[in-house]
Amino acid sequence: MRVPETDRMERVEVAAGRLSAVVEAEGARMASLRWTDPRGGGERELLLRTPWSDDPDGPWSMPVSSHEWHRRYRGGWHVLLPRAGDPVAIDGIEQPFHGEAAWRVWRLATVPGGCDATVLLRTVPLRLERRVRLEGSTVRVIQDVRNEGPEPVAFGWLEHPALDGPLLEGATVRLGDGEPVAVVDAPQTSFADLDGRQGVCRISAPVLGVTIEMRWDGALFPRTHLWQERRGTAGFPWWGGVDAVGVEPSSDRFRPSADQLGSLVVDPGATLSAAFEISVTPGA
Repeated sequence: MRVPETDRMERVEVAAGRLSAVVEAEGARMASLRWTDPRGGGERELLLRTPWSDDPDGPWSMPVSSHEWHRRYRGGWHVLLPRAGDPVAIDGIEQPFHGEAAWRVWRLATVPGGCDATVLLRTVPLRLERRVRLEGSTVRVIQDVRNEGPEPVAFGWLEHPALDGPLLEGATVRLGDGEPVAVVDAPQTSFADLDGRQGVCRISAPVLGVTIEMRWDGALFPRTHLWQERRGTAGFPWWGGVDAVGVEPSSDRFRPSADQLGSLVVDPGATLSAAFEISVTPGA
């Protein structure tokens, strides 16, 4: 039976262990991820919240999807699929900036210790099921991508968690067993497309006195985009007011080919699954 629009949840709040999270129907965005320090000090928000994140919006929008994305961007953790990056038309089908999935309203359901989200894309015949689970000091996100069409579908996939920049002052980011990369000082910006095939990132965060560890499938997501917007953009869209560090596992290099959505392929009736974890451990 079809669920009436009025019965659909706009957001789900869940808490388990030392974490609490908020997942919103729009884009299945994780709007908040808060960690309780066992040493005292209360909860700390780990994800970016832009200065306008709580402001109401209206029907007006900017006509270019990349401009509109940045105008309304509220931070948090998005999934970008079936393509990250600039808007593009593939086989005559227009794909908005950062992909259809982040713009759609998903169906949400509460489950013990987490939230389930589902959506059927319309620009490609892919059904997405996203499961968020909290346990201890770890959030785990498992997503299935099922091809509901009659032909193989090629697509791109990027996970876009944006961490709160002030918490990472003086931090270092280490991908696998590579050399640590220093988080830039504010006000600055930085972007790098890095080798993520080992599927692990450790962030030493002295402000919090913790290590934040991220894990993913390096075979499916061999690239990692390190996005640092530390109040370094004085003009649109950030106006010097956004301080974020994003560590983004990606199926493809930055600025992928203009003639395909991405390098992942799922056959008709098949499902491609991937899991992502963020854990917080005292001791930087």
